[in-house]
Amino acid sequence: MKLTEPSNPMRQLHLGVLVVQPSPFCNINCDYCYLPHRTSRRRMDFDTLRTIMTRVAESGLVGPEFTLLWHAGEPLAVPVSWYEEAFEIIDSFPELRGKVRHSFQSNGTLINQKWCDFIRSHPIDIGLSIDGPAPIHDAHRKTRSGDGTHAKTIRGAELLKTNGIPFGVVAVISDASLGRPDEIYQYFRSLGIRGVGFNIEEVEGANATSSLGDESESRVRQFLQRVFDLNRSDGFPLQIREFENAFEALESPDQNRTPDGKYYNLETEAFAMINVDCSGNFSSFSPELLGQPTDKYGTFSFGNVLRQSLFEATANPAFQHVISDIDAGNHRCAETCPYWEHCGGASPSNKYYENGSFDSTETHHCRSMIQMPIDIVRQHIAARPASSQLAKHA
Repeated sequence: MKLTEPSNPMRQLHLGVLVVQPSPFCNINCDYCYLPHRTSRRRMDFDTLRTIMTRVAESGLVGPEFTLLWHAGEPLAVPVSWYEEAFEIIDSFPELRGKVRHSFQSNGTLINQKWCDFIRSHPIDIGLSIDGPAPIHDAHRKTRSGDGTHAKTIRGAELLKTNGIPFGVVAVISDASLGRPDEIYQYFRSLGIRGVGFNIEEVEGANATSSLGDESESRVRQFLQRVFDLNRSDGFPLQIREFENAFEALESPDQNRTPDGKYYNLETEAFAMINVDCSGNFSSFSPELLGQPTDKYGTFSFGNVLRQSLFEATANPAFQHVISDIDAGNHRCAETCPYWEHCGGASPSNKYYENGSFDSTETHHCRSMIQMPIDIVRQHIAARPASSQLAKHA
């Protein structure tokens, strides 16, 4: 199953997301974090960054636009001065000019006026990780000394608002969240944000356990249903990622499949997502896999940009094993799961960490983050008057 350059007649692949780790270091210590080595202060050097962008530019994978996500550590722990030079390097590639949309996912605790000035002067989207009001947020998002981080995160959020910088929120649903949907929803409304995405606390990577057991799935469903009902009652002021995805999936199911009938999912399609660590090691598929140890697959780093091109790495036995199992697992999803046409295949990292293999089917993650929102939205659509069936969010 060796891949060829994008001249493959089956489909013209395009890079959707390039995840770049400027450093594995994080200044806080969330107890559900999947990232290893987050106390390491290693930093990507500019020669490595320049080589990454060379590999991307020469790959033929660049379409009209892609997202460069600075992530996999706390990206704002690397100083603004580093990014000023990094952005100059990226802008020096004519093939990439005007095609890169920068995105930072941050815990928000390090935001200051210098960061706001930098964000305002570049095409940057920023998301903050906020689980809810202080008691919920601080239950898991702590400093290394065990203190809560909510106050510092909100200070950063307020500084973004003062500078007119819009931001979205990613919130983790943990044991501290269940049973408190009203409080969380009203809190996010009070922040004045337009968008929020919910992640369930996952067994993944360095996070070997979860405060959410299998018996909590009914409570997760109740949580999501209540958040949806509250948002509907208010006229859908919040764009909640899971429900937005569900509306789109139900109204346009073909978006998850390619013209030849195969699944299409950013995390299951080789090189639609490329993940590179601060040393230049790279993988494809789910960013949660990069740098993680594994007995079954050898390594989830398929190559290093300093030594080989992206497509040369497809000859790596680990890559061949992983993509073969991902493909087999998604075919099994297609054959057995009624949600497949709306999903395109569950996240490979969740399959691996929950089921022990990519060649598997549903997970706690897909039941909670894909199936439940689809059920809730489908029920909402079915209950609408026929005259408004096609009106999104009516």
